[in-house]
Amino acid sequence: MSYAIRRGAGSERPSRSPLAARSPSSAAPAALGRADGPGSVGCARARSAMRAMPASAATARAAKSVSIATKTFRLTRADQKERLTVGCPGRSSPLGGGMSTNPPPSSDGEGVYPHSYERLGVQQGWHVTAVLFDPNPHSTAARDVTLQAVCGPKLGHVTPPHKTKYVKPGQTKTVVATCPGRRHLFSGGFQRTDFVTRGGNFVTESRAISPKSWRVVGHAFGAFGGELTAIAYCVRSRKPRLTEVSSSTVLGTGSTATATTPTCPPGRRMTTGGFSHNGSQSSFFTNGMINADGTWSASGYNSGAATNLTAYGYCLRL
Repeated sequence: MSYAIRRGAGSERPSRSPLAARSPSSAAPAALGRADGPGSVGCARARSAMRAMPASAATARAAKSVSIATKTFRLTRADQKERLTVGCPGRSSPLGGGMSTNPPPSSDGEGVYPHSYERLGVQQGWHVTAVLFDPNPHSTAARDVTLQAVCGPKLGHVTPPHKTKYVKPGQTKTVVATCPGRRHLFSGGFQRTDFVTRGGNFVTESRAISPKSWRVVGHAFGAFGGELTAIAYCVRSRKPRLTEVSSSTVLGTGSTATATTPTCPPGRRMTTGGFSHNGSQSSFFTNGMINADGTWSASGYNSGAATNLTAYGYCLRL
């Protein structure tokens, strides 16, 4: 199944495709929840109702079932690291999340960057450990950091496989976390990177690469390395749960840039996102947020040769 492409201002090569298309056994986006058995009258009626529902009604229903909780923090000192969290209200469950900073990174790279980007299961929210990186720490500007938790209905028991590698200075490593058995992705993230002014490792890619696997790529520089962990958030499902939308833009030397995806197809809601710096070892991920219009934006700062930044948004049927 394919969807029409919507181009956004300031971005290149936007696309929309079901992650299911990457798996030979699933050629179309999957319905959420547990399906009835073969020949079930209830299941047949549900499918008929979905076919009869106008796209606008399906989209409105998906939007109503999801809310976004936010909380703003302030970082003031060079190399300051803080564990930041925002929770979901009531009995809603975290489906994804994001982070934005104000002001964005300056031309020398001073700015706030995430060391982790992960779901909180027991605490029912989203967590980012953020660092205020400043290569010239004599005049660090304070920055506001806004966390975002995308909250919705519980999808069932969540399995969060983790995969970790150690990255030495000068190395680039790839880590992939994969859902076991009959489980499929509904979100993903990373943790344990540690860079500050003196060195460390940072993430250059975090995204889904199949209906079951989340990939994270990291690079280390300076005086020390660090651990790199990929996280896949999985629920039991007969078919894939996500449809991917993406868009790319050029990330020039000594500058920041933002790529923004198209909106989700009818009946699906943007619930999480990822990014890739397409092999660059000098690009740092900073902001990743779901926008008011239902798109996903990813931003980065680049200290080296120009590269492409790609934003990946993941759309869930609710």
